[in-house]
Amino acid sequence: MGSSDARGGRRHWSFAVGLAARGLAAGCSAAGGVALFLSGRPALALIAGAIAALAFLALVHAARRAERTMRELADQLAIAADDRPSALPSAFADLDAAIVRAVDAMRQREARHRAQAHGDEALLDTVPAALFLTDAAGSLLRTNRSARALARAAPARFADHPAFAAADADALLVGSPESGRLLRLTDGRSAHASVGLFELADGSRRRLIAVQPVAERLGAIETDAWHRLSRVLAHEMMNSLSPVISLAESLAALDPATPADRAQAAAAAATIARRAQHLMGFVERYRQCLAIPQPRREPVDLAAFGADMLALAQAFDARAALRIDGAAPGAVVAIDRELVEQALLNLLKNAIEAAADRSQPVVTLGWNIAGDMLCFTVEDNGPGLPPDAEDIFLPFYTTKADGGGIGLTIARQIAISHGGALTAEPLPAGTKLSMQLRM
Repeated sequence: MGSSDARGGRRHWSFAVGLAARGLAAGCSAAGGVALFLSGRPALALIAGAIAALAFLALVHAARRAERTMRELADQLAIAADDRPSALPSAFADLDAAIVRAVDAMRQREARHRAQAHGDEALLDTVPAALFLTDAAGSLLRTNRSARALARAAPARFADHPAFAAADADALLVGSPESGRLLRLTDGRSAHASVGLFELADGSRRRLIAVQPVAERLGAIETDAWHRLSRVLAHEMMNSLSPVISLAESLAALDPATPADRAQAAAAAATIARRAQHLMGFVERYRQCLAIPQPRREPVDLAAFGADMLALAQAFDARAALRIDGAAPGAVVAIDRELVEQALLNLLKNAIEAAADRSQPVVTLGWNIAGDMLCFTVEDNGPGLPPDAEDIFLPFYTTKADGGGIGLTIARQIAISHGGALTAEPLPAGTKLSMQLRM
């Protein structure tokens, strides 16, 4: 610190001495000229006056050059230019050297900033999602390579982007930050879009819109889902149709005139009717899976709601010990009570049945609130999840002899309709189902 101050002091004195020398020369020459004139030597006085005038002009010229150089430096700093200002006279060598160092430092900072900006731009260009940065008015400020690939020419405003339908663009510009939404691009591809908001140091707001085409991924997921569902559907249909076909073939060999054959035919017809009724019930359950309505939200007191759920669930098995472990006492949330009640009854019934073989079945209903998400949990002390745990959410999948296989499917559909999800995880002794709902 002391060394820097010393160097700064020398530069200061060198600059001051340069100006002082010119001022002193001008002053001394003027004073000498006056003295010579008073002593009766006007010729010498005239020469001294000329010298004083020249010294004064040199002083003014040096000051103006210094002023011009400083003004050029200030202008360059204002516009981030890196040209060096005009050199000062040798008498101002220290000041000139300081200006050169300042310009060089500015060049280095600008080079670092450019390198960082280029690195950031290259990093953003590697992101597969299309990124759009807009201001509060919706004007496009920056895009990455994936975003530029969506259109030949980017418009000035995001709302005018040709890759998006007008309604989708408007929704992304005015919507609050969200976990994501699916939309369809104008070229027919499906895409997942999310929005982020942030504020700069000067108080201006920015919106970051990320759009990821997901056609290929959705296709793979859809194909896998169809394979899983087809496997379950085929199993259910074969279970019903195989005996029907066998009985129908045996009926052709029966003699209606024989009492024994007539009795056998009646029994076969009754069995066929039962299997047909089973298929009808199967179709009705399938229809229920597809008929989940949109939620109609209303204020619900969680404590009272939880108590009502346990009272209803107790009817499934009087032996089961039902418990509540709810956080946020006194909380009131906005959910569709009927739909969520249906979903939780399915979860509680599933948990009670899973723990039915225990000497003391225990099922716990819990809930907690994190931000705008409400999470219900149902825990049991049953045998745990099957090896193919994800299949428990497939329609008609069941491990119970008399199960319908749609309870968890419907519960998951209700959770999704609330902007949430339903997941299962194993416990050291039992299973935990978590149903998240956006409030």
